[in-house]
Amino acid sequence: MHRSRRDTGLARPVLPVILLLLACADPEPVVLTPDAQSWPQEAELVVDGLHAVESLWNEGQASAAGTMAERVYTERFEPRMEPALREMEGPDAAAQLEYAFGQLRVVLDGRDRVRVEASVDDLERRVRAVGEAAERAFPAPGAAPTLPAPRADVRPIVPEVPPAWEVDDAAPTEAEPEK
Repeated sequence: MHRSRRDTGLARPVLPVILLLLACADPEPVVLTPDAQSWPQEAELVVDGLHAVESLWNEGQASAAGTMAERVYTERFEPRMEPALREMEGPDAAAQLEYAFGQLRVVLDGRDRVRVEASVDDLERRVRAVGEAAERAFPAPGAAPTLPAPRADVRPIVPEVPPAWEVDDAAPTEAEPEK
């Protein structure tokens, strides 16, 4: 009896299930070291790209600015900084920043200078914050992790001591009565 191709048993349905399971697996994100010397410098490379985007848009080259914005994201931010952000703050934070880059592309198609500047400024601030956080979370090999700087509105706890504080050894104490 001749078997048709349709009668192969369970072998065919198993392959799609295996592929589906592999696709759904959540691999650990790989956080690569920055191309620059430090994470803040890596962030500045992204910011420099954002400045180039804004300059192109100001020169009336909206299409080139949009292309540059895409390249800043895909070639500079996404390969290194996004995995660090995803590892530090989770996929929602990474998706929000990715959305902000997408919104920049939309804003670049318009003629509203205020919206373009606000979008670039917001991305600059957020990218720099990621660079600073990544510097603390993923220090360079051999470097000690740095602690965040204290907030400017918090005063250190220091006792109020008069500047001419002197200890008088000749003064009587409770244990020694005066003579």
